[in-house]
Amino acid sequence: MIGGLPGDARGLGYWAVMPTTADAVPALEGVASRVDGVILGFLQERRAEAVAIEPLATEPIDAIERLVRAGGKRIRPAFCLWGYRAAGGAEGPSIWQAAAALELLHTMALIHDDVMDDDAVRRGEPTVHDRHATAAIARGQVRPDLVGTGIAIVAGDLAAAFADQLFWGAAFAADLHATAGERFHLLRLNLALGAYLDLAEADVAPGTIAYLKGGAYTVEGPLLVGAALAGATPAVEEVLLRYARPLGAAFQLLDDLADGDAAPGSTRAQAIGMVGSARAALDEPLEPEAVVALDQLAELVGSL
Repeated sequence: MIGGLPGDARGLGYWAVMPTTADAVPALEGVASRVDGVILGFLQERRAEAVAIEPLATEPIDAIERLVRAGGKRIRPAFCLWGYRAAGGAEGPSIWQAAAALELLHTMALIHDDVMDDDAVRRGEPTVHDRHATAAIARGQVRPDLVGTGIAIVAGDLAAAFADQLFWGAAFAADLHATAGERFHLLRLNLALGAYLDLAEADVAPGTIAYLKGGAYTVEGPLLVGAALAGATPAVEEVLLRYARPLGAAFQLLDDLADGDAAPGSTRAQAIGMVGSARAALDEPLEPEAVVALDQLAELVGSL
């Protein structure tokens, strides 16, 4: 399994959080608080529904909430927001809801990734499967490891279902929502395919797994979802792709270099060159404010 960043960024690199330098990036200012506000309010409503069904059944929702509250830089919602703004979208509650859906999807990925890596800590807190394996031991249950794994799978599946509910509940014109939904579905497919190919150590064409893990899920997918919600023209999408492809590759290469998993001969200089290519792609017809923000996000990736 490909490792992530030190500390709370264990697991597959494309499911890792960004470094603390992200705190100083203007393009991320307010993103975490706005996205978390949407998610936590949504989870409170879902928890109330669960209590009405069975008060003892709320733990999978509580597990999602604990992980959201534990931190993270919300880089994927940021790419969604700035893809939307790049295509001329006006900031409002709907785009924050769509961006929050991407973070809930990421929460699913983190929960399941911790199971695959058998990690005990995530963002300074016990992982879902470890917490519940410990609780199962205290209850005297047989095979507490399977109990913990099973509850983590349930919590992750629920986070994915909630991501869908949040995304499709956002108020967008039906045609824009449908187009963005296709991008959202492709993002999820890429996420699953990348995880499978990596776990299976599949002998695929060079760059395939890196693309699925880096660009398709972390950069390109969120950007294109946001852009589609704003009704992006083909010209806008073309520029965003020229930006996203090298930046996603750089993100994954830098992560692999940090883990010692990079291909022989790979260097940080190569990754920095990719970041430069991404930054150079930013131009008209993108909205100027979004160009500045996307440039800042690219610079952040280069600081990994």
